[in-house]
Amino acid sequence: MMIRVLLITNKTDVTTDFVVRRLKENDIAFYRLNTEDLGSNVEVDFDFCNDNFRILDRTTELEIDLLAVKSVYFRRPELPEDNPELSKAENHFIRNEISYTLEGIYKILGSAYWLNNVSHIRNAENKIDQLRLAKSLGFSIAPSLITTNTNSATSFFKANEEECIIKPIRTGLVSDDESEEGIIFTNKVYLDHINVQRVRCCPTFFQEHIKKKGDLRITVVGDNVFAALIHSQDSEDSKVDWRFSQNGLKHSIYTLPVEISTKCINLVKFLNLNFGAIDLILNEYGEYVFLEINPNGQWAWIEKLLDFNISGAIVNLLKSKIDE
Repeated sequence: MMIRVLLITNKTDVTTDFVVRRLKENDIAFYRLNTEDLGSNVEVDFDFCNDNFRILDRTTELEIDLLAVKSVYFRRPELPEDNPELSKAENHFIRNEISYTLEGIYKILGSAYWLNNVSHIRNAENKIDQLRLAKSLGFSIAPSLITTNTNSATSFFKANEEECIIKPIRTGLVSDDESEEGIIFTNKVYLDHINVQRVRCCPTFFQEHIKKKGDLRITVVGDNVFAALIHSQDSEDSKVDWRFSQNGLKHSIYTLPVEISTKCINLVKFLNLNFGAIDLILNEYGEYVFLEINPNGQWAWIEKLLDFNISGAIVNLLKSKIDE
C-alpha cells in the first residue's frame, strides 16, 4: 500500500483522531506517525547512497517511503519518555538525536504539501510580529505594550485608567524538570496590584482591558472560514480569558462580516499557512479586535460542539494534492 498522506503527532492527540476518521471515510491511505514511538515501535531507515528514506512500523508492518508522501499534516509531535535504565545524560543524548532526526524527516518531506510547514508555523508564532502584521492588514488591535521600562509601564497603566491585562509573549506553559506543568492565563491587573519594578527583569506584555460581548475563535482552512462565538461573559471565570473557565461555556455559530473573513484569510496566507486559529474580541460596541493567531491551534472541540466540518476541509486540502 502506497502511503500518500502522513500525519505527524502523538498518541493522545484527539484532534488528529478527527482527521483520521475523515481519511478513512474517503478511503485515503495514510500513516499516523506518533513520534514518541521512534526508537521502539517505529524505525527509521535512511540509505543516502540509494536515496531511500523509509519509516518502518513494527506493529502494523507498514513501510512508508517518505519521498512518495504527497501531503503532510503536522500536529503535535512528542519525544519518547526517558528510559529508566539509562542515565540522565544518556536519555538527554537520545532525545536530542531523535529530535534532530525528526527535523531531518521534515526536510526530506520538503517537496510534499504541508497543511502548515514546520518552519512557517514557527515563524508565525511570534506574537510581536503577529500584532504588527494584523495592524498592517487592517485589523483593529488592542492598545498594547511590551516593555522592560518601568516608566513606560506606569504611563500605559495610567493611560488605560490603571487597569490592564497581562499575558505571555510566547506561551503560557510553565514547566521544569522537577515540577508539574502549569499554564499562565491572561489576567487583569491594576497599577496598585503590580510591582512595576519587576518589569525590568523580563519583557512584559500589557494590553488595554477591553470590555467585550464575547470572544470569537475563527478557524481558517484554505479559503474556508469557521467562526464560533464563545459566550465568555456568561461566566465570571471566563470574562478575561475564556480558557480559564471550567464550566463548559456556551458556543454558537457566528456569521462574520465579509470584510473580517477576508482579513482572516489574508492573514493566514500572508504567513504562508493553510490553517490558522485566530482569536478576536467582539467588543461592547460590536467591533472586532484582533488578539492573536495560533498556526497550529486546537479545533476539535469546536467541530464537536457546532458540527463544523473543519476536519473535512483539512482532508479536502490534503486529498487535493495526492493526484497532482
